[in-house]
Amino acid sequence: MYILKEITGKETWNNFITTSWFKFYSFLQSWEWWEFQKLANKSVKRLGIYKESILVWVLQVIEVRAKRGNYYFIPHGPLIQNNFFEVLYYVIPILKEQAKKNKIDFIRLNSTVENTIENKQKYRKLWFINAPMHEHAEDTHLLDLMRTEEELLNNIKKKDRYYINRAIKEWVQVRIDNELDHINKLINMHHNHASRVGYHKFPKAFIYNLYEVFWKNISTISTSYNWNIESILMTIKFWDTCVYYIAASNIISHKFSPNYLCQWEAIKKAKQDGAKLYNFWGVSPDDNSKHPIAWVTKFKRKFWWYDYSLLHAQDLVLSPKYYINWLIETCRRAKRGYYYKKPL
Repeated sequence: MYILKEITGKETWNNFITTSWFKFYSFLQSWEWWEFQKLANKSVKRLGIYKESILVWVLQVIEVRAKRGNYYFIPHGPLIQNNFFEVLYYVIPILKEQAKKNKIDFIRLNSTVENTIENKQKYRKLWFINAPMHEHAEDTHLLDLMRTEEELLNNIKKKDRYYINRAIKEWVQVRIDNELDHINKLINMHHNHASRVGYHKFPKAFIYNLYEVFWKNISTISTSYNWNIESILMTIKFWDTCVYYIAASNIISHKFSPNYLCQWEAIKKAKQDGAKLYNFWGVSPDDNSKHPIAWVTKFKRKFWWYDYSLLHAQDLVLSPKYYINWLIETCRRAKRGYYYKKPL
């Protein structure tokens, strides 16, 4: 018999996630992400499923209200120890009942189950359909940090190691801290880079709120030549996983592109801080050079290990208004050129 309860304790929540040995999890289901959503005036429910007084499932539900439709969004969740679809089958009717009371048009799950035909079919039996657009990383590139620094470096191709070693020889400066001027430099470079290259940029308030909430586990890393920052990035660590989340560059020194050294220093910092896995976040589902993030994907995969593919986000339709949202998001996806890996 399963019992649904709201969880009000940070330790109960985070300890469950960090001691359950999930194959994949991220900071998007952390307690801190709830605090981050509060700063954005979002309504968030933190729910747990208990079986015989044992917590077996946690779910952070973000209530999104927009002109195109209102919906419950579960990013990189729910996190369930065993019998994922059995527990999901139990909880969906409860979520539907609450959703209808709050005039919610659909429920969106961006779950951490693997991208397999079997998992897709199980969602279909619960009347879920493919979401027209992703909201967070679904195809990711992961690096095992349990290797030595020497092994990690040697697994990078010789021509790419050259950039790292050459940058060190050329006295490229490395800075790692969260001073306000460093954060502002990240924001300015990120906005300029996004405008120049044409990718989605995070608003200033969004980035400042990340620092406020994740301060103890967030790092700003930059590399400069002749005191001019050419590459800068942000990582967020949650337990033993570190995510490469925001970055920007303005490369002038192409002979020893400081991007490579910046990323290498971020990996070393994550390892020194006790992370066991480095998550490069979003990558394209294949090697198609026309994919919108093909250029950055190629760079991420140079730090060799493996790709991990989550099942594409799934929507449960609750009202006819959903199809307005479906049309808007479908047009956005087509305009941006995104597509998704089919289940295997």
